[in-house]
Amino acid sequence: MRWFILAILFVARTCMALEFQILGAVMPFARVDLDSDYAAMGQLMGLFMLPGIVLALPAGMLSSRFGLRRLAVFSLLLLAGGSALFSVSHDYGTALAGRLVGGAGNAVLSVLVSAMVAEWFRDRDLSTALSIVFISWQFGLAVALAVFPAIAEAASWRWACHLTTMVCLTVAVLVALAYRSPPGTATATPTATGRRSMPSLRLIARRQSILPTLAGIIWTAYNVGQVIFLTYAPALLASTGISVTEASRTVSLTVWVTMATMPLGGLLTDRCGRPLMPVAVGSLGAAAAGTAFSLGAPPMLSCIIAGLFLGLPAGGILALPARHSAPGDTAWSLGWFMTVFYILMTLIQMLAGLIRDRTGSDLVTVEFGCALLALVAVGLIPFELARRALRPSPAMAA
Repeated sequence: MRWFILAILFVARTCMALEFQILGAVMPFARVDLDSDYAAMGQLMGLFMLPGIVLALPAGMLSSRFGLRRLAVFSLLLLAGGSALFSVSHDYGTALAGRLVGGAGNAVLSVLVSAMVAEWFRDRDLSTALSIVFISWQFGLAVALAVFPAIAEAASWRWACHLTTMVCLTVAVLVALAYRSPPGTATATPTATGRRSMPSLRLIARRQSILPTLAGIIWTAYNVGQVIFLTYAPALLASTGISVTEASRTVSLTVWVTMATMPLGGLLTDRCGRPLMPVAVGSLGAAAAGTAFSLGAPPMLSCIIAGLFLGLPAGGILALPARHSAPGDTAWSLGWFMTVFYILMTLIQMLAGLIRDRTGSDLVTVEFGCALLALVAVGLIPFELARRALRPSPAMAA
């Protein structure tokens, strides 16, 4: 039963990736139709993450009040509503409203899926289950890149939005009918969960904020670097004379290979004596392969190599805020970590669109994404220095 539940949650999280990447996949078509420049498109990409800044922390409290299943269904309906609103937009304001509505559903559902997986896999296989569900994001990005441009070329980019709306609605019905908490799960009461006090100002000023902030910066560089590459690399490849659809399918190889190497990256991180080594090697290798792609190396080979390296860092980065916090402060660390991620993800994607407009070059924008991937390895240095400077408390050492 629990693996069936995991499959449902995998599909639910795939909806998040489809909703996010739909604009990146159909950008050449939507930009002309909406009469917008690349800076405006970058804003629409980045502002999708904006609701997460204010919703990442309250999502857990809302689930305690309304229940995981109800809130998950509501989040999927927000995703469906966002893509539906975006599909009927003929101006920037309406398109922005659609992205914000979808972004709100994405922000809440991203927290809920982890909680729902933990409900079913808390006793065993939790790491395996979480890694499988995380791959769904890459799966959704790859599907969007492979399918949506073809739909846009054959009919209209709006039909790609319609398809996303239908998928989100279908999954909402599936979650409503099929998801249930595992037998014997005790429902947390306000008394049991409401007495957790806020961390002290000392903890907030030191380990409670510093390490999660640095981890959030690293996680943002990893994610936004690959998003920028996946968004602008197809246009760069299409400039060589092939169709946008063929270029998108070639670049999507990066994501398909990344999905295969993510479990390997988690295994290496857990088994090797230096858990940050796969993060550094993976990010630098992906940056090098992406740069080679932008400079004219064989595109298919470059994308495959980029994917081989890109899957290695994910598990190690995600473990940083939890591994270096006291057990009782893990939730606060993760909340802070995700808030930093949403803020920076929003701003840097806007910056990428601005760079594309100012330079007029997909090449420069792709190389900017590769530089962010390299920044992941560089960011490990201040993180490790801060970790050593902030001596763990006895609770952390236990």
